[in-house]
Amino acid sequence: MTAYVRPPVPRQMFHDADGAPFEYGGRWDHLDGPPEDTYSVDSHPERFAPVVDVADALVRHLAATYVVTVEDVDLRDADLAPHTADTPAHPVLAGAHDVGPGAVRAVRLTPMSDDAAPLTLVVTGYPSVVVRAGVLHEDRFPSCGCDACDETAEGAAEGLEDLVLGVAGGLFSEGVSGPRYLLGESWVRYALEGPDGRRESGEGQRRLARVVAAAAHRRLASLPGGRWQPWPVAD
Repeated sequence: MTAYVRPPVPRQMFHDADGAPFEYGGRWDHLDGPPEDTYSVDSHPERFAPVVDVADALVRHLAATYVVTVEDVDLRDADLAPHTADTPAHPVLAGAHDVGPGAVRAVRLTPMSDDAAPLTLVVTGYPSVVVRAGVLHEDRFPSCGCDACDETAEGAAEGLEDLVLGVAGGLFSEGVSGPRYLLGESWVRYALEGPDGRRESGEGQRRLARVVAAAAHRRLASLPGGRWQPWPVAD
């Protein structure tokens, strides 16, 4: 198995309105919290451009390491306005909810094992990367680019790597309880274990059609504890 190597994420220095230099990632450590007006400001989204490079490196690594099909599509000319998870603007986007007009490219990776979770990575012009894993889980890297959240490219890259490599390594699980009505709230949960023993998990309510929730529940019930299995390794 080839080892994944993160591409360089350069150190980035910026300047505030007064011309003072700063770096994201610890900007408000000396305060009780970020200033109120920074929550509505997104000054330097370009700092997340390296996250797209990381996504591309991850795709190359997965394609070289595992038995997987890779579908890479250009979305710049696609009509994304009517997109929904059930009626996708492109087949590669099937099941993905977080697809806005800023999406420029998508890559779907389908491992050659029914019990291994598929992945879809959607690159946006922001720049950011949206990941759909398994049957219901979605996450965005960065999760928020506003000045108040102070997120860094390094942090977003690490989160992206943890999810993508964790899915391929069989460290990802999901669960869902179906709605009682035709369209209602379902409890959706996920868990991701890290190679160092760290565990990330979350749960919450999502509005899902009954047929979608039921199909997801059946699919996950076929897995031990809802845990997806490792992707098959290429010879």
